[in-house]
Order: sequence, then structure tokens, then C-alpha cells
Amino acid sequence: MLSPLVIGLLAIVGWYKTGSSSVTGDALLGCGVLLVAFAVALVVLRWPIRDPRDYYGGLFLFGVALFMLWASSDLPGMRGFAFGPGTGPRMFASVLAGLSLIVMVIGMLTQGPGLERYAWRGPFFITLGTLVFAVMIRQFGLVIATFMSIVTVSAGSSESRWIETLIWAAVLTGFAVLVFPIALNLPLQLWPQQTLSFSTILNFR
Repeated sequence: MLSPLVIGLLAIVGWYKTGSSSVTGDALLGCGVLLVAFAVALVVLRWPIRDPRDYYGGLFLFGVALFMLWASSDLPGMRGFAFGPGTGPRMFASVLAGLSLIVMVIGMLTQGPGLERYAWRGPFFITLGTLVFAVMIRQFGLVIATFMSIVTVSAGSSESRWIETLIWAAVLTGFAVLVFPIALNLPLQLWPQQTLSFSTILNFR
């Protein structure tokens, strides 16, 4: 019951850090207030969670969407018909938020299996792959960062086969190059810089 309250309060803090004058800040404030009110309603009404897997999974993804909105709040959006650096992340975050809310509602209204033992391997390597991409993208370029990130994420499943993983990583890397630097004309560096600096690698902005 406390999970939506915590996420709502974090969203309000994100609104305070972002500033109330931006559209993203207003969205964070609105979602934060709604989540706090939702948590209070769950306690008052004693609403049972019939499918905790869907409910908590949707709630977690909704929190991820709010974090994406906050993290991209300082990036410029669309200018006319041209995509800005913050357009893609905010679009994906909005879609993720909408879908996660649907999953949450399903988890509240339909009966499902209870929570089982937590499997750490998948979430660990998915998170690690995201961090690998964030650390490598600035110095090593989009190609190497994307390829290594996909290979890292694939280790999250015991059914992964390395030959198939390498082929799939190469295909997805080529797709990312075609979509972002070429089709969307985003200023992304493809290959490593000539001089590598450890301090620059840890600089995410």
C-alpha cells in the first residue's frame, strides 16, 4: 500500500527540482498528487490487490516512466517538425506510463497468482546494461555502447546463446544507427573519440 505513496512523493520532489513552469514539471506534480491520493484511497477503502504481479509490475514501470520524464526535463523538445533530444525520451515515457497504468488496473480488478520468490538475474543485468550504455556512449560512441549494452542485457537469461546474441546485437546496433543519427538526424557520435578520458566517461551530461 505504501508503494504508490513513495513513488508519488518522489514525483513531487522531482517537480520541485524541475520547476513548476515546465510542462514536464506539471506532469510530475499531477502524477505525484494522484499517486498520493490513490495510496490514501487504498488504505481507506481497504481495496484488495487481486493480482499483485500485474499491480506491482505496472506500478514499478509507472515509476520508471516518471523518472524518464524527470531525467529528460532539461532537454529541448520539438521545434516545428524537427525532433529535439528530449522528444524521444518523453514520448517513450508517456507511452510507458499509459500502458503501465492499464496493467495496474488489471492487477486490481482481476484475480491472478500471488508473488513468488524474486528472480534477481534478469533485473540485475537489464539495469547493468543500461548503466553500460550510459557510461560508454560519450567516449566510445553509439555503435560500441549499443552493442555492449545488448550483450550485457542478454546475460539476464539462462537461455541465451552467445552466437545468436552477437548476431542479434549487431542487427539492433545497425538499426539504432539507421534510426537515430540517420533518420532522425540526432547529433550522436558513432565511434570512439581519439582521446579517452576517465573523467569524461563518468560525466553523464
